[in-house]
Amino acid sequence: MLHAWTVLSDVAKKDCSPEDLLIEMDRVLRPTGFVIFRDKQPMIDFVKKYLTALHWEAVATADSGSDSVQDSDEAVFIIQKKLWLTSGSFRDTE
Repeated sequence: MLHAWTVLSDVAKKDCSPEDLLIEMDRVLRPTGFVIFRDKQPMIDFVKKYLTALHWEAVATADSGSDSVQDSDEAVFIIQKKLWLTSGSFRDTE
């Protein structure tokens, strides 16, 4: 499991590539593993664009508009990495 609390916003502020960070997170994450993103809503929307390309599945989304959070535009987004199977993998299991 990976927990990314405002990591994408921090990377974007330093003019680094958030796409590269997502690719690296995918490399580290095991199949059926989870990532919890807590960030501003535009960054959550950015991650949602890459879900199908990374074979990630959205599990839950929630606004973190509680009293303890100062930025009301923050959200929590939980994804799970799916197991990649090729068509050849199906033939080997039959």
